[in-house]
Amino acid sequence: MTTEITPELKKQLRREVPALSAEIRKLYRSLDERFGLHGADVPVTFGFDPEVLGSYTAPGDPEKKEQFYFSLLFIGYLHTSHLHIEDKMDLYRHEYAHYMAAHMEIPKEYAWQSGRHGSAWKYCCSLTGAVPSPYYSFGKGLIRQDYDKVLKDPMKNPHVQLLDTARREKAYQDSRNRVVKYAAGDVITHPEFGEGIVEAVTQTDSSVRLTIRFGETVKKIDQKWLLRSQYKKR
Repeated sequence: MTTEITPELKKQLRREVPALSAEIRKLYRSLDERFGLHGADVPVTFGFDPEVLGSYTAPGDPEKKEQFYFSLLFIGYLHTSHLHIEDKMDLYRHEYAHYMAAHMEIPKEYAWQSGRHGSAWKYCCSLTGAVPSPYYSFGKGLIRQDYDKVLKDPMKNPHVQLLDTARREKAYQDSRNRVVKYAAGDVITHPEFGEGIVEAVTQTDSSVRLTIRFGETVKKIDQKWLLRSQYKKR
């Protein structure tokens, strides 16, 4: 914040409440007409929170009644941190999408991600035109949103499934590679170096490293290569 929040500034910002309320309710009435809801009837409150731009309290909260809240430090025209009109509209739509998620029946295909800003809320953002991001970013209200990408269940995306299969296969192989098959003192034969003695065994997250002495030469070899190359253990 670059402006001191003085009692006089608060008084000036409070004078904007009627105009801001009308601005918000006009938008919410138009959305209500489209979706058969009553968001414009929900109380709208204002404050001077320097961190929270807006919020929606759903019915059932034990501490607060259902309401929309907006900080005058961001939506008030007289404050230096006020939002661009498109960002303000996006903020209003963002909170209305929360209201929708609490009052609408969400199609099953948009129930794959839980949470306050999960897929149900993102689906409502796609209907209101809000930016489907939980964190506010100035200027995003001016950018066209790719709702199809945001609403797609990643686990139904063949590419993601392929990557997930590869990750699980790697985790399985890593777990196998961590199993120690040799011990210090074991004697192995190598087709090039001849007979060797395991001097040390080092276990890592995804492999086992062996320190092997072949006469005067010491080699550090990954156990899995010993097994794949059929180094003989005696």
